[in-house]
Formats: sequence, structure tokens, C-alpha cells
Amino acid sequence: MTHDREHAEQDISEQEIERLATALGDGTRRRVFFAVRESSDALTRAEVAEQVGIDSRLAGFHLDKLVEMDFLRFELRRRAKGGPGAGRPPKVYSLAETEMTVALPERHYELLAQLLLEAMTDEGASPEERLEHVGFAFGRSLAEDQVRDESFTHTQAIAEVVRLLTRYGFAAELSGASKTQIKACSCPFEEMAFHDPERVCGLDRSIWRGILSVVAPGARLVSATARAEGAESCVVEVIRSGGD
Repeated sequence: MTHDREHAEQDISEQEIERLATALGDGTRRRVFFAVRESSDALTRAEVAEQVGIDSRLAGFHLDKLVEMDFLRFELRRRAKGGPGAGRPPKVYSLAETEMTVALPERHYELLAQLLLEAMTDEGASPEERLEHVGFAFGRSLAEDQVRDESFTHTQAIAEVVRLLTRYGFAAELSGASKTQIKACSCPFEEMAFHDPERVCGLDRSIWRGILSVVAPGARLVSATARAEGAESCVVEVIRSGGD
């Protein structure tokens, strides 16, 4: 019974992780969520829009999506008695009961920020080299937190990379006839990537390489494409070292 319960708890955890990746994989939605989370009081969509720097309607869209996914809750509340207008009070949004679940990605983004700050002191490297170093170290950290003494076949290793990437906001899936390609349907850094695709997509791929170095040390990524660089989708091929 204990073994069955552990499996059930693991399944629930994976469902929560997938739900989290879907909810917070979008950069704007993530900023909307953390604006509400960090506030000492419930916020209206206008207040969220002002904090995040987006249109009020877009803020409302992301807020309602986060409510649908049970990350936020809302209530109708008139802020002060005798306020202007006698119409329907506005929605105010606050954190739902998911504080512990959503803490994991926040800690990892803090780690990434720390690594980026450390990389800024490396005067002997170019900006691109610094980002690649940071991404690789970050990817290794993510994988080392999740992989424990596993021995994967090449196919299993690719599937494990897909699982980890999905867990951390990339919404990855297996692609290609041989299932040796990884396609990212989302990206935590997508908005930045369209402004600076060379550096940010390089950071992305370095994170993937860092994960792969833990899961499958004898493999490497080739033939990367990125939406931010004009491709239809973000795809990489995973091959064994020395393979064609």
C-alpha cells in the first residue's frame, strides 16, 4: 500500500508540474502572477496592468487564465465605502492556495539570476560565452535536482530531457520520425529572445545542453532552430557523441 501511495503522490506531483508549466511558461503571464503574489493586498486588473506595464485587457486575460488554473482567486470588492459609482464592484485578485507548489520555479529563476550576476564578473569572456556558461550551469543544476543514479538508453535520455524541459516551462515534446528531436512549444525567455535571438537562444540551448550532460553525458545537441530566428519552431536533434 505504501508503494502504491508513493506512486499516486508522484503522479499528482507531475500533474501539478505540467499545470505549472502551462500556466507560467508564458513570460507575461508569469510577471502577472508574481505581481499578485508579491502584493500585500489583492489587486485589480488595472493595478496589475500598471505594475507589469501591459494593457488592462491583456492583464485581465492572463489573470482570468490563472484563476481557471487555480493559481489565483478573485472576489468582487468595493475598495472604500462611498466610492464613486454605484455599479458592480471590480474583481480583485489574490493568491490561491498553491504557494508551496509554485515556489519551485521561482527559486530556480533566482538561481539563474545569481549565475548571470556571477558571469558579469568574468572579464575574460565575451557576452555570448558568459551566457552559454551560465545556461549550461543552470541546466546541470536543474537536472541534478531531479536525476538520481539513473542509467538511460539514448531514447530514454531524450524522453527524460523532454520531461525536465517541460517541468521548467519549455512545454517540450518528442519530434521527428525517429523521436530523437526535441521541440519546445513554449519558452520562459521568449519575449527577450525576439529582441536578442542570438544571445537568448544561445542561453536556451546551453540550458538544454546542461540538462543533457547529466542525463546523457555521451550525447550532444545539433541542428538547432528557433522561432525567434525565423524558424517555424524551436527544435534540436539529439545524437550520440561521434554520431552523424
